[in-house]
Order: sequence, then structure tokens, then C-alpha cells
Amino acid sequence: MDVPAIVVKGRAEGSHSEHYADHREQNQNAEAFALEPCLLKGGRFVAVIVHRAGGAKHSSDPLGLLQSSGSGGNAEIENSFQNAAPHHGRANFVIHAAFAAAGIVTVLLGPILPILISRWSLSDERAGLFFTTQFCGQLAGCLSTGVLIPIRRRGYRLTFAIGFALIALGVAALGLGDARIGLVGTALYGYGLGLALTGGNLWVAEVFPQRRATAVSILNVTWTIGAIACGPLVMLAEDLHMLAKFLVGVALFHAICALLIGAWEIEPLEYAPDERAASPAAPRTRLIGAAAFALSALFFLYVGTESAVGGWVAAYANRVESISATMSALTPAFFWCGLMTGRALAPAALRSLATRKDGEKILTGCGLSLAALASSALLFATTYRAALACATFAGLGLACVYPILVGWLVRIYGAHARRFGSIVFATGSLGGATLPWLVGAVSTHMSALRMGLVVPIAACVAMLLVNGFFPERREA
Repeated sequence: MDVPAIVVKGRAEGSHSEHYADHREQNQNAEAFALEPCLLKGGRFVAVIVHRAGGAKHSSDPLGLLQSSGSGGNAEIENSFQNAAPHHGRANFVIHAAFAAAGIVTVLLGPILPILISRWSLSDERAGLFFTTQFCGQLAGCLSTGVLIPIRRRGYRLTFAIGFALIALGVAALGLGDARIGLVGTALYGYGLGLALTGGNLWVAEVFPQRRATAVSILNVTWTIGAIACGPLVMLAEDLHMLAKFLVGVALFHAICALLIGAWEIEPLEYAPDERAASPAAPRTRLIGAAAFALSALFFLYVGTESAVGGWVAAYANRVESISATMSALTPAFFWCGLMTGRALAPAALRSLATRKDGEKILTGCGLSLAALASSALLFATTYRAALACATFAGLGLACVYPILVGWLVRIYGAHARRFGSIVFATGSLGGATLPWLVGAVSTHMSALRMGLVVPIAACVAMLLVNGFFPERREA
């Protein structure tokens, strides 16, 4: 039977290691380590790996060892890759499935809004309120995770259950109500998306600490699948006069996910006692550190760039070459396909660079360079096919950036990522609202959408600069 493993490391004077594996490599004496079973409250067993640093002898009682550092160094507790609660496997499956459905909901307004404008006789000004409402709801949801997720023993469970339930209510309201109810529904599912998407990224990063970027990449691949499928599914449902039934089906799926997650124990094992008992000033110091500002800037620029390119590529392709409304609506799917492909390949790329200390920074830099080049080439595209190719390569370049940023977030903040990560994710939401608007503003002022698309190119260059000077792994 597989059991969670808690690594108890003795730190001798002058030694420092981030992971148990690194520490083991630095200490070749295999006799310095011992594996002992430990029964915790609630009948849960864990395997305790004990390192006797500097030849010091610790008590063979693991419970006593957890409570005291002994002589010869401080004992630390670190979650290993196997630190999983009994329901983590099934919860991981449900969360991935729910992320695919959340991908549909996130980009739903794009393909469905023209239908709603016709059905409810909306002006462009009133139709634009739906985007503003979804953004405001999603921003509030991101900020709320800073309160919900840190709740002991049930923070993630509450976050997912409330988030999926509100998505279900909001999507159902959009499908069954009138314009006013639909607007309220958009706010509800926007808030739910803020909870669920933020919580999901943090959860997998905590549950799989030794391969955070890979786990977040896989999770976001499932989200991208839903984003790609949204447009065709909405068009098919409308052609079959089943749009309301389609939305209700999406709502029911999220409701089922909320019930399942709400019934399971899904919390990651606790962080080290010294992290939980850290003084209130410690996270505040980290929050204002250089790495924290750099990370917030990267989130702001990345989400804004993704939203700007994905949101404006259809309009730009239509101006490059006259195409049908259907082809124009499907254009963003090529960008999302590039994004999905890149995230599917990201785990292999990360494994190949695992031996490099700055491997993640190298991969981020290469991805941003490709995105900048592809976006620049888009400005000179003269045919629809050329625009599609540029959009695909831009998505491919951006693919690895977000998962790596989430991994950095959890590594920098540690236990405090549950609380302060909500602020960093909120800066990403602000970027998603700001940069696409800036593209439109520049385009209107310069009377050329080509000039507006310089904005995401400049954002890629700025991210390259921040990535190059990003502080190393330790502290924010």
C-alpha cells in the first residue's frame, strides 16, 4: 500500500538543500537515512524519512522527532511527490474534467454573444457589459481565494465546490433567462471561474510539488481543449436549435463536479510547522520582495498578451483577407491549438532541461521569443493562411509560460501561496482586461489594427526582460 512520505531533514551547520533528493546527493552516506512508519491522528499512516545530520542521534520515535529538532540541526518537514490524501487521485481526474468544461465557459461570450444580441435586441454598448461583468466577477473570485483556500482542512474543497456551483448557476441563467438574468448569470459564473481556475492551478502545484510546471501544464491543456471546442459546439447547438439545452448540460456537469469535490478529502498535507507559525511580518516581507513584483508583472503581461492575441486575431485575419463569418469565428481556434500543443509538449521539454538550474527560465525565454517573432510576423501577413500560421506559432510560444509562472508562485510563497497567490492571479486578470482594451484603443487612434497588435509584441519583449532578471529560486 502506498503511503504519503514526509521528509524530515536534519540541517547541519553550513548546509542547505531545497529538496530531499538534492540533499541525498550531497550526502552519499546511505546509513544517514532511515525510513520509519508513523501513525497520525485519524488512523493515517505516513512514512518518515529521517536524516541524522552531522552524526547526531535523533530519537527513533518519529512523533517525537516531528516535535523537536534534536541535537545536530533543525528538523524540517517537506511534502514529497507522494504526499497525497486518499481522494487525490479521483479528485485530480474530476478537476481536470471540470477544467475542460471551464474552458468552454471562459470563452463562451465570444461565439454566443452575436446570438444573444439578435435574440435580446441588444445594442453594442449593452452587449459589451457582459464582458465587463464577467471580468469583474472573475477578478472578485481570484481575490476571494485568498480567504477561502487558507481555511484549515477544507479550504480547497470549499473553493472548488462554491466555484463549480456558481458556474453551474450562472451558465444555466444565461441559457434560460432574459437579458437581465443573463447578465447576473455572467457575473455568477465569472466569480465561479475566478475561484475554480485559481484554486485548480494552486492545488495541482501543491499536490505535485516535484513536478509543478508539468502538472500545471497538463491541467491547462484540458482547459485549452474546452476553449477550442467552445466555438464549434455553440455553432452546432444553435444550428440544431438546442443552445439552451447545451448550456444546461454544461451547468449540470459543473454541478456534479461541485457535489463530488465537496464530498471528498482533497486537501494537500500540511506544510512545515515553521512555515505555518511564521510571523505575520514574514509573508508581508515576501509580498513586497523583488521576485514578488517581478512575478506579478509577468502574470499581468502574460494573461494580457494571451487575451489580446486570442481576442483580436479573428478581426485581424478578417481584415487581411475577406473571409466568411464562420471562418472568422474559427480563427482563434488555431491560436488555442498552438497553445494546447505547446502545453502538451511542455513536460518533455521540462524533463530535458531538468539538469539545468535555470532550465525553466531558458524554456520561458525561448517561448516568449517565439511568441514575439510570430506576433511580429502576423503584422506582415498578407493572406488568411499566413495569419493562421502566425497565430498558431504565437500560441505555441506562449504555451509553457503560464504553467512555469504558477510553479514559481508556489515555490516563492510556499505555504503563503494559498493566501497571497490570489493577489498575483488578480494581477493576471487585470492584464487580461487592460491589454486587449489597449490594442483596441491604439487601433482606433492610429486607424490600423496592425498598430494595435504592437501592444502584445511589446508585452512579450517586456516579459523577456523581466524573465532575464528574475531573482533565483529562494525567496521573494
